[in-house]
Amino acid sequence: MDEVISPTHSVLLAQVRQADASHKIDTEHGLLRGKHYTGPARVVYLGDVAKAVLAQLTNPDTPVFTQAPGYNEQRWTLVVNSGDLRVEIQSLPYWGWGLLTSGYLNVIRLGGPLAERARLALDTSSALGQSPWEMAHQHAAERWANRRMGFNLKDNERSWRNLIDSGKNDLTEIIERMRSKAMEVWSEAVDDAQEWRAIIDDDLHMARQALSEDNAPGVERAMARLEATLIQMSSDPDAEYVAAPSDRYSDGTDIAASNTKTKGEVVELKASLMEEEVVPFIDLSGGSPADEEA
Repeated sequence: MDEVISPTHSVLLAQVRQADASHKIDTEHGLLRGKHYTGPARVVYLGDVAKAVLAQLTNPDTPVFTQAPGYNEQRWTLVVNSGDLRVEIQSLPYWGWGLLTSGYLNVIRLGGPLAERARLALDTSSALGQSPWEMAHQHAAERWANRRMGFNLKDNERSWRNLIDSGKNDLTEIIERMRSKAMEVWSEAVDDAQEWRAIIDDDLHMARQALSEDNAPGVERAMARLEATLIQMSSDPDAEYVAAPSDRYSDGTDIAASNTKTKGEVVELKASLMEEEVVPFIDLSGGSPADEEA
């Protein structure tokens, strides 16, 4: 696999199966915009593949069209950068003069670290829910790929699978590292050792199950739970902390230990303070004691 995958770039073909007028192109700056954009714009049909690719990018720049759609709103080229990863997506017809959506494919050119390209391929394939290299019109796609790209559909499938496998191998290594770390932290001497071990095993099982389903975010969530479990398990249960008061009002028993007064002295002090705070009653009714006696 290492001999097949380039360390710097990848070129992939993907079948477009759905497309709608859900986006616009900002005609002033050539930027991709949402369909509710109110500035000068034209409609562009992105398609399910392009949407899936863009959705998997982490903190991407705003995509820029290097070839804007014209009369054919589904024929375009855009470029987007996300960290060290550069993605170019080109939408082209390969069958039926582009009259139907199934006659379009996307040429995806990736540049950047292998790990990021592999993760993008894995996430995109998982998001689409189908194999992106499977073409709706095999013979036409085969001829188009040989003539325009210089490789056949088998080569394209191999490129997709190699990237996906590389991404899954990276996740497998993450799971194994976390398992080794968990075994270093956990031991029979830990309080409630068996309960902690059950939690660890459950998180590892969920991570492996997510990996088997090509669900990379699911793997990351399981690993995050395991990380939190290890932190909680390795924390000192006897560490000093200030507990929240159970009552709304203090009864004097929560006075700091450094206070030298005894409990009886505290009660007397509280009583004297209460006496000082007594407000004398004043009769404002207007009558006098003499009138009352009369």
